[in-house]
Amino acid sequence: MGTPFITLLLPSQLDGYDKTKPHDQQPAHIPKVFCDAMEVREVVFVKEQGVPLECEYDADDARSCHWVMYASVNQTTEPEERDPHTGEVTKPRKSETRSMPIGTLRIVPFPHPPHPQPGGRYVDNVLQEDDQDQASRPTGDTGSGFTRSRSHTLTSVDEERQASALPFGADRPTTYHDGKEPYLKLGRMAVIPMFRGHHIAGQLWRAARKWLEEHSTIFNPSVAELGMDQIKATPSGIPNWNGLICCHAQESVVKVYEKWGFKVDEGMGKWYEEGIPHVGMFLRLPIKPEGPRIRSTNIMH
Repeated sequence: MGTPFITLLLPSQLDGYDKTKPHDQQPAHIPKVFCDAMEVREVVFVKEQGVPLECEYDADDARSCHWVMYASVNQTTEPEERDPHTGEVTKPRKSETRSMPIGTLRIVPFPHPPHPQPGGRYVDNVLQEDDQDQASRPTGDTGSGFTRSRSHTLTSVDEERQASALPFGADRPTTYHDGKEPYLKLGRMAVIPMFRGHHIAGQLWRAARKWLEEHSTIFNPSVAELGMDQIKATPSGIPNWNGLICCHAQESVVKVYEKWGFKVDEGMGKWYEEGIPHVGMFLRLPIKPEGPRIRSTNIMH
């Protein structure tokens, strides 16, 4: 493996991405770095963990920052051929060196949907009804063969968030989140199997962390663009990121995140995404808080 390097893709135009097709069958305008990130995610989450391909890409991808690590790998393009009688090489092996994507992660800016329901089961980010709900269907309702979204009474918080184009506003408080403070979400951390054990995930996280500490205001909303009402703001309470990061971690890799300083949020409970148990974890980065972004237009007098 050659010296690895990491590339960052800022929020990008992904209109036209077909979530039912793999990364190498996407329109030409989709950024190559994003397709490379999806290549890794398809290997790990789709092929290895059994997540349906159509559930791997989601609406957060376009507004997220994606880090992808590459390694220079020599791959055989045409195998060597030998004379079956003499054993002499009749056609030498041909190979090429490719910058192969081997790991990825993404950072999703705020705002976010409400914290997952403890014990909830989510498919493609939709909360599903459980077996008891299935059994309580009216007589004659046999279902369609697919799991439906849970029907439940909306709380005032749910209604307020759904009424907004962006879900700014209060969430339920947990152990490390007061339900109000803006946070970024670390996710889609993946390293292909043949490169595990080389601290790839740690290198990706350190690169992302360093960049976030140096660009701590990049995700803060613009008051001029969105307006005070849209971002649920008051003159003394404009939402700004102050270093809080959340991770929806698969239970099997909690210890990895703990090594990086994340702590399990017991108040979030445990839930399931595509059948895989997850828990919430939080970490606060030491950043220097800055004022809100208020863009103005210069007017010549």
